[in-house]
Amino acid sequence: MLIHGLTGDSGTWFELAPWIAEHGYTVTLVDQRGHGRSERSERYAPEDLAGDLVETLPRGLDLAIGHSLGGRSLMLAADRLSPKRAVYLEPGWVIPDGLRITPPLRPDGSWMSVEELAVLLPGFSHDHLEQALRAVSSFDLTFLEAPTFPLATLLPPDEPAVPSLVVVADPSEVVPPQLQDRLQCAGYTVRVVPDGTHELHILHLEATKRALADWL
Repeated sequence: MLIHGLTGDSGTWFELAPWIAEHGYTVTLVDQRGHGRSERSERYAPEDLAGDLVETLPRGLDLAIGHSLGGRSLMLAADRLSPKRAVYLEPGWVIPDGLRITPPLRPDGSWMSVEELAVLLPGFSHDHLEQALRAVSSFDLTFLEAPTFPLATLLPPDEPAVPSLVVVADPSEVVPPQLQDRLQCAGYTVRVVPDGTHELHILHLEATKRALADWL
């Protein structure tokens, strides 16, 4: 199971998912509530998103991976879903002060072009820019309104519900060093991608694969 981040959708995994499938897995891609082809809602609380996972997915999956917002949802659902292993890619646990999410809209309210979006997302390939634009254009923008947004810090439990790998950027704002230390002492495995940034599976694909390889 692969769970995307905020304003994304299941298509964000178009490079990582085939690689995981090559290891013998059947890969399930999730569109979280308000994203992609999933339904819009009046509620986008963290527990709502986690509850959707619990209601729609089987218990005991071999592996569950969540990025950013997906890492928050997975963390809240892990004890009920009971995957054999959980992987958190830059999970959105500690929310940086002043976090803002600005949709790529022109002043007239129309969506930017891929070329315009490239200025905002340096380093993204053309394919990933097209994917990001498709995803955000189907995203329910009311998610970014109160009471859902701004997001609140949501710390993981003192002990992991299942064997858990946390893969973080260098440095990470959402899993800062002091939290990394606490997690390692509590039984989580923590790996840092050197010079990595928040979009690990997009901008640092090969390094992310190396971090995941022995967990597959």
